Amino acid sequence: MLLRGQKIARVGHVGRHGRAVDARGLLVFPGAVDAHVHLALPVAGTRSADSWETGTRAAAWGGVTCIADFTIGATVHALSQAIRARMRDAEAAAVDFTLRAEMIGWRDDRSAELAGAAKLGVRAFKFYTAYAESGRRTDLGTLAKAMAHIHALGGVAMIHAEAQELTDPEGGPWPEARPEIAESVAIAELGALARATRCRTYVAHISSAAGLAALLTAQAAGAPLMGETCPHYLLLSQEVYERSDGVQYTVTPPLRSDADRRALWSALRKDQLQAVATDHCPFLQTQKLAAPSRARVPSGLGGLPLLPSLLLSEGVATGRIRAQQAAWYLAEGPARAFGLWPRKGAIQAGADADLLLWDPLAEWKVRTDALASAADFSPYEGLRVRGRIVTVFSRGRTLRQGDTLLATPGRGRFVPWQE
Repeated sequence: MLLRGQKIARVGHVGRHGRAVDARGLLVFPGAVDAHVHLALPVAGTRSADSWETGTRAAAWGGVTCIADFTIGATVHALSQAIRARMRDAEAAAVDFTLRAEMIGWRDDRSAELAGAAKLGVRAFKFYTAYAESGRRTDLGTLAKAMAHIHALGGVAMIHAEAQELTDPEGGPWPEARPEIAESVAIAELGALARATRCRTYVAHISSAAGLAALLTAQAAGAPLMGETCPHYLLLSQEVYERSDGVQYTVTPPLRSDADRRALWSALRKDQLQAVATDHCPFLQTQKLAAPSRARVPSGLGGLPLLPSLLLSEGVATGRIRAQQAAWYLAEGPARAFGLWPRKGAIQAGADADLLLWDPLAEWKVRTDALASAADFSPYEGLRVRGRIVTVFSRGRTLRQGDTLLATPGRGRFVPWQE
């Protein structure tokens, strides 16, 4: 492979040109695209622990060379204002990024704002079917109209899928308050809307076998749905909530059973999902402990610096999935979903030179204090990882070499939706 400047110039035998990187014994993957990240996000009266600087340096350490974050939605600001504000927040980014517009308090009479967002390079829009208590929920009628507009724009609707009426907001982010049926019912409803509007729809953080079944049923009926799951739903189960530090594992949707984990791994093996993304939204331990009630616990887990490592270790190294499938879920799948392909997620001539080199024979243990994140808790602390990232390139520049992090704040660039 030949890199020239910030791009891949050629794939295959190229002879000797300039500086050579010895990758014997290593597997080469596209730099990962984390399709679901929340940096500096206001939640439950506090803010997620990672800033744009610390979060993107953690991404670089972990082989994630492009992240997809969100605007901070508000009813009083136009989408274009929110996009420009978030781009200013992102000036410290050490890796490339794209944005989705968070649709809070959305009304159909604001539909002209969608075209304004598209002119700024944003054609993905996030809605919630839950969180009515905080004003984030969009009712199905309004959502259907929005999805029709998004389809006409050639964009994607991204949905947090839980049926509001089947959750207990006062019960907090625990399984009994946010059961699997809330997820499966919401995904079934989205399937009907997606079929009717023909809008490509990306279902975030599928956590359960029931939610997965609803996705597959809708797809079989012709709904243009794409599904995402997360490392915590693949590696962790709800038993952790019984531990003395169980509150530190709170996330929405909550962790499920071992049977749900097995169903999600099976879906990955059968090529039934679009992406594995982290929903990275970590908090300091004191932030969760300080919550005045179960309902006010800030919900979220960290995972950004471990995304490729966890999927390659627990998926490829164990034989659950193939290396080519990991490349899809980590790179090509999310890049295609959000208009980044082929600039991102590809190893081909003309793509950005974003690469990670992985040693399948190395082993190491997760230590929170070595992950470059500002978080002081990792749900994977002490996990033995099979395989190790050796080198990370972003647009031809080395961001990590061995255990040395070379990523610098401010180098990341906004990646607009590719026409």
